[in-house]
Amino acid sequence: MTTRILAAILLITFAAPAFAHEVELNDGTKYEGKVLRQDENEVVIETTFDGMKTFKRADVKRVNTNVPPLREQLKYRAKTANDAKSRWDLYAWAKKKGFTEELVWILEAIVDLEPGDRKARKLLGHKKVDGRWMSPDEEKRYLKEKFEAEQRAKGLVEYEGEWVTPEERDAREKGLKKDGDEWVTEEEYHRRRGEKLVDGKWIKVGFKEGKELAGKALRESRVKLTYQWSPHFDAIAEIKPSLAKRVLDSSEKAFAVMRRTLRPTADDYPETIDERVKLALLKKLPGFVRFSQWFDRTYKADSLVPGFVKAITRQHSWWWVQDQRWTAAYQFPNTDKTFVSNVVHNVGLILITRYKANYAFPSVWLREGFAYYLEMEALGYTQSFTLGRGGSAGAGVKGPVWADSDKWRGALKKLVNEGQDPPLRRIARMTVDQTDYPKLVKSWSVVEFLVRYDAKRFKRFIDLSKDRSKKEEDALKEAYGWTYRKADAAWRAYVGANFTVQK
Repeated sequence: MTTRILAAILLITFAAPAFAHEVELNDGTKYEGKVLRQDENEVVIETTFDGMKTFKRADVKRVNTNVPPLREQLKYRAKTANDAKSRWDLYAWAKKKGFTEELVWILEAIVDLEPGDRKARKLLGHKKVDGRWMSPDEEKRYLKEKFEAEQRAKGLVEYEGEWVTPEERDAREKGLKKDGDEWVTEEEYHRRRGEKLVDGKWIKVGFKEGKELAGKALRESRVKLTYQWSPHFDAIAEIKPSLAKRVLDSSEKAFAVMRRTLRPTADDYPETIDERVKLALLKKLPGFVRFSQWFDRTYKADSLVPGFVKAITRQHSWWWVQDQRWTAAYQFPNTDKTFVSNVVHNVGLILITRYKANYAFPSVWLREGFAYYLEMEALGYTQSFTLGRGGSAGAGVKGPVWADSDKWRGALKKLVNEGQDPPLRRIARMTVDQTDYPKLVKSWSVVEFLVRYDAKRFKRFIDLSKDRSKKEEDALKEAYGWTYRKADAAWRAYVGANFTVQK
């Protein structure tokens, strides 16, 4: 490398003899370099740093022949620079004289003699990568080759500038798109996002209808409402838009958990305008009551559920699945976090009820357990009003441990260790007014266990229980091979193994 680098410096040659090395004009400007030609008419000089210049002889004050051109000096100095020190001296001189590109050649000559010279390496922009000094280009090539080798070691292949699995490459070649852990057609992908193709454009299904409904509700309920759309939900909201968006996003997460868990077909849960869930999000009780009264007038709720209108004044929320899918809730005096949890819980109740048995209500433990499961999976917590509000939840059980979902696992484990957890057979028979914290929390945990044990069997359990003539325990036995008693034993083993499935 030394010979090549020094040759780049030493082979600087010039086409004509040197008549002069500095040209000074009448205005005092000086040009240093190598004069290529001078006669009575003009002087031509190839400057060291500014290219070739031609001047009229009359404009030239004098030509200096005593100073060797800088490039000649560089050539001479480079020829005698045979060790690292002399090359650093050459570097300092060349830098002072204004050379730039030549500095790189000198530094390369230094590292050729002293590969570990950190100062020269850093001035060249080199880095130490995996124990080796590399130039920027070398580093780029090395890292690219290293990355590609790592990706191939993982079994990935390069496709359209990305590293993907062979399965993903094959799916993309077929025109499929990734949705969660599934590859689906573009049509299915957009359908899941509440869109349909109209005149070559994907439009939001239900947006127009939802906005019109929100306008009607605003006019007739005398509540100031705004509208927001998401793929499966319509938010008709009195609350601030940012909180309404948070509720919508959280509800969509819950819907995604439902889809991942139950794998609904179009027959199970058709994603159409009629199936969109309406979220009425109010600030305080007066607006909640006026809106609920409007809902009753519009959909004849009280005639279908006697006492509906009277009951709403004692509740923070309600949910509805008869012909329409609605939930309404008001926030005050609860936090945003609690409000989101309450609405998402109601969404879970709607989804499992709509999926199961064509509006036939699932048993209390199953619908509540599934709703809590959706909350915990989608939000990572629950502060749902089901616990301690509008019913007997919490009756006979005191203390904050059951009201804090972060402590549920520990509380359940303590009950199991003490032999005090309510049997699943009893939980399965409970009515709404018989619910309390331990039963509700165990319902959540049993649903979580059944899904984690085998999600396909859980779907089969739910699908079998759609048959109104089939007992729920028979559906469980057909799907899992367990009676309630055996399911209890399997669940307790799950709790004893720190909530880890043991097969």
